[in-house]
Amino acid sequence: MPPQLMLAAVHNGGFVALGYADDDAVAAGFVFGFVGIYDYHFRHHSHMLAVREPYRGSTLAVELKQAQRDHCLDQGIEVIGWTMDPLEARNATFNFAKLGAYTREYHRDFYGAMPDKLNAGLPSDRIYVEWPIGHDRTYKRLKGEDRPPTLEQAEAEGIRYLLKVEEGDRPGAVNAGRAGESHLLLAIPTQFQQLKAHDTGRALEWRLRVRAAFEAAFAKGYAAVEFLRAADGRGAYLLVPQPRREMPVDTDDA
Repeated sequence: MPPQLMLAAVHNGGFVALGYADDDAVAAGFVFGFVGIYDYHFRHHSHMLAVREPYRGSTLAVELKQAQRDHCLDQGIEVIGWTMDPLEARNATFNFAKLGAYTREYHRDFYGAMPDKLNAGLPSDRIYVEWPIGHDRTYKRLKGEDRPPTLEQAEAEGIRYLLKVEEGDRPGAVNAGRAGESHLLLAIPTQFQQLKAHDTGRALEWRLRVRAAFEAAFAKGYAAVEFLRAADGRGAYLLVPQPRREMPVDTDDA
């Protein structure tokens, strides 16, 4: 990211923050975003959030997002949006379970070909995440006062899978006929990057199957409002039908 562009964005309502650990002179992480217009409303687009490897799993990423949230609330902005790879379970846990974000948009090959090690060899599909920063649910998530149900709880409630992980870490068929149920689960592999490193063909199979599942769900008016984890590491998005302007949602019956 050219520093001149970041400086121009900050001078026009954007935001950048660096996070440091202990007395280290090198930043341990940063967040950068800028003001945009979406559905005829101002919002903040969070373009980049990164934390150095030794500090991943610490509170730094949350602290950076909180600083970004405070900045946007001071501007009168109510929503922060960003893109993420829907196959990255760790990021999904952070964005949905920790922050309380949701998504209702899927974009095929959003950035085109990307040569970096995280994206090389696959279409750069992304979901567009929306974070309602002024909502009470967001506040409670950041404080740790509102936790999502576990995947085991959702399964015990009888919530069925739109897409399931099959034997051998392969994606199952998309059960499009289940669209219309009050809740659905959309599973992804636990360690997608490891899977891709060992079997690019299977990684592409997952990319295309998750694409088909999300597009089918969003076409029927669903939104992904949680990412649920199981004790054994499995993970799945929780989908619920929602009118477009009524977000975030109450998922207490999950």
